[in-house]
Amino acid sequence: MHCIGLSDASPLTKLSLVSSSTTTATIRPVQVGDVNDVIALVTETLAEFGLTFGDGSKTDEELRGLPESYAAAGGEFWVARGAAGDLLGTCGVFPVAPETFELRKMYVRPKGRGTGLGQRLLDVSLDWTRNRGARRLVLDTTEQMTRAIQFYESNGFARDDAEVRGSRCSRGYVRIL
Repeated sequence: MHCIGLSDASPLTKLSLVSSSTTTATIRPVQVGDVNDVIALVTETLAEFGLTFGDGSKTDEELRGLPESYAAAGGEFWVARGAAGDLLGTCGVFPVAPETFELRKMYVRPKGRGTGLGQRLLDVSLDWTRNRGARRLVLDTTEQMTRAIQFYESNGFARDDAEVRGSRCSRGYVRIL
């Protein structure tokens, strides 16, 4: 998550959050030095659901080229780092059609789940896409990720399976902005 389109003074360049469970995290655009940790987090989270990094989603490989792979297309990718520097969460947005971005790789480590970190990551992505004139935010997921599905639905996403892009995904969602 490069700072494409963001000035250093922008509130989206670096955000700090304190969750209700005393977990402190800083959300910021991804840097090249974050890539190995991002891939590790995505790989670990997929494994929780019996899925393998690189199988069924071309977007996995795009992580290796961060931040440029998202910036060059007009997207952004964020990381949430704990006070000790540990990677707690990720999410990105990528343009897929005029005025439409796809929410990608929104993953939170188990110790960050239920702390409000996922909400903060989503809020950052919603603000960023709105500021770029987006009218829709779409995503796809697998039915196994029940907590994520509940989270998306509670945040105004409506099921729309026309938005399924990855072969490992079984559900699509859209949120009108």
